[in-house]
Amino acid sequence: MPVCAAGHDSTATDYCDVCGLVLGAAPSPLPEEPEEPATVPSAPAAPSAGVMTCVGCGVLREGRFCEECGYDNDLPAPPAPPAAVEAAQSLWTAVVRADRAWFDEVRRREGSEAAEMDFPLYCPERRFELDREQVAIGRRSRSRGTNPEIDLGGPPLDPGVSAQHAVLVARSDGGWDVVDLGSTNGTSVGDTTDVIEPNTPVEVPAGAPIRLGAWTVITLERT
Repeated sequence: MPVCAAGHDSTATDYCDVCGLVLGAAPSPLPEEPEEPATVPSAPAAPSAGVMTCVGCGVLREGRFCEECGYDNDLPAPPAPPAAVEAAQSLWTAVVRADRAWFDEVRRREGSEAAEMDFPLYCPERRFELDREQVAIGRRSRSRGTNPEIDLGGPPLDPGVSAQHAVLVARSDGGWDVVDLGSTNGTSVGDTTDVIEPNTPVEVPAGAPIRLGAWTVITLERT
């Protein structure tokens, strides 16, 4: 019995009874599946016309005025702040405390002149942000026109603090100097209780106490 190219038994001798193939013909090749085209990564979409970056804050903008900060981008770019100011802004806090050990040292040093001073029964901790290049330390006084950023006028009032006592000056490396402004009772820094030279910048090491007045100690902390 003839067998067609597809493998069917056929009673006919010319065409297969099952599939109709011509008997004796070579099998037709199976159709090849079309190859899938290679995937080409699409290029990132180009920004739409008119979309630019604000020179004031850096965010995307579509017009002249930034919707984020309101900067007029037809004006020149604002100058970068000095390194000292940049380092000072929102990085440091002056923590003011009443320190009994410093009070006892002042009384020992001053002798009878300080005998009538009393350590305050209650003196809460105060914190002052160092948000500018120079921060004055002293006592507010209308008559003298002083209004220091770190006002130690109380209550309770530290009688040893001058109206214009000292100033903190931001350093270019991110730290701080303290300058005594010729105060009556002086200022000391660090481990020593010796007063520093007036009008001379002295570096304040990290965590070092600044002692002044009858009981006041100031410590600079990073926020």
